[in-house]
Amino acid sequence: MLAYRRDTPMATSKPRIDRRIVRSRNAILSAFERLLMEKPLADITVSAIAREANVDRKTFYVHFGTVDGLLDAIAVDVVEMIVDSVEKTLASMDGDTNERALGAAATFFKTVNEALCNNLVLNRQLIENIPLDDFMARLRAPLEHEIAERDLLPHGLKDEMFDYYLAFLLSGIIGIYRTWALSDGSVPIERVSEVANDLTLNGLSSLESRLD
Repeated sequence: MLAYRRDTPMATSKPRIDRRIVRSRNAILSAFERLLMEKPLADITVSAIAREANVDRKTFYVHFGTVDGLLDAIAVDVVEMIVDSVEKTLASMDGDTNERALGAAATFFKTVNEALCNNLVLNRQLIENIPLDDFMARLRAPLEHEIAERDLLPHGLKDEMFDYYLAFLLSGIIGIYRTWALSDGSVPIERVSEVANDLTLNGLSSLESRLD
């Protein structure tokens, strides 16, 4: 899960969102980010976030319910941003299945890079504070929802195998980015995403050329 906030609603067919709702939501998210830079996630309470955001607790509850709900909302925002970008890329392509897969993968990793680097210090805090299994679970639910909702599941992929493919891809992708985020940053993120892209598209066979 990465800290990404959509400051304004995207142009979709969904009903228009009241700007006051957007402002209060963003105020709460910004307050949470500031607190996370000061203390461990486990020490951040609803009261502390509401106080920092200058809103009452009722407003927080309306938007997120709990601190866990706030983390889930951040995950949804990140996933929607990534899937929006991938869907836009696919809509612009008329090539064969392989070309579309390459284009979608390139867009996916480019968008993840942007989301991670947009606020790297904060994202490191999230990565350090959230266990890997929890991190994956928070991203997996909205990703499954968006894939199903937008009918992005590759044709021919058996439904009973989807959970296995997704678990494999998520664990690998999150693991490689997590390792980079907690490193000294000496390896460029573009290099890391290139390797992640190769592994995602080609599996372990992509390592053969690197071992020669």
